Amino acid sequence: MKEIKCTIIQDVLPLYIDEVVSQDTKEMVEEHLQYCEECQKEYEIMKQELYIPAENKASIFKKINRKWRKKKVKISIISVLLTAIILLGAFSYVVYYETVIPYSENLVKIEKQNDNQLVSRYYGESYAAVHETHPMRLEIDGEEKNVSFIFYTQTIAESPSRNLINNEKHLKGQEYISTLPESEKIDAVYYVDYDVEKITAGKDSWDSILERAVLIWEK
Repeated sequence: MKEIKCTIIQDVLPLYIDEVVSQDTKEMVEEHLQYCEECQKEYEIMKQELYIPAENKASIFKKINRKWRKKKVKISIISVLLTAIILLGAFSYVVYYETVIPYSENLVKIEKQNDNQLVSRYYGESYAAVHETHPMRLEIDGEEKNVSFIFYTQTIAESPSRNLINNEKHLKGQEYISTLPESEKIDAVYYVDYDVEKITAGKDSWDSILERAVLIWEK
């Protein structure tokens, strides 16, 4: 029998290791390996690199599929959570983020009723909240007066639930009314936005707020 070159055997070795050769080729390779040390070494090297035991092939693919499914589930969960966070943030911004409504004499009016109660009437389409202070003693032009501050806020979307919390009454003709606290003691009402937290922290003061406020009613 003619001797087979090692280069031919080494070219066939990967197919031999994967058991995809014909019976004749298999016998040829095995016969050659019996006496060729160089091809035996090459066979061992290829076997380590290419050979996967048949009983482990299915297990390996199952592990890969299982890991991929877990990864897909994690990605899906993260995507859902991120979407929910974005939607919640957008909803909160639209419904709850408040901006101050600029004062206009046609928009906000302070009136004294027959029972000596002061009420604030708002003639806009809608608002989120009305912020009012109890009367406080401040010096104005050298005279001490009981002053109350008030301002209205709005959101991008209407918020009827806040109207219930603020206890104002919706009147006909798009008119809203709110009673000022301790109105019988009030000497003057000013429209201005204020931040109680800044005042408490010493970053602002009622005197400073008074300087930028607009007088909208005076006894």
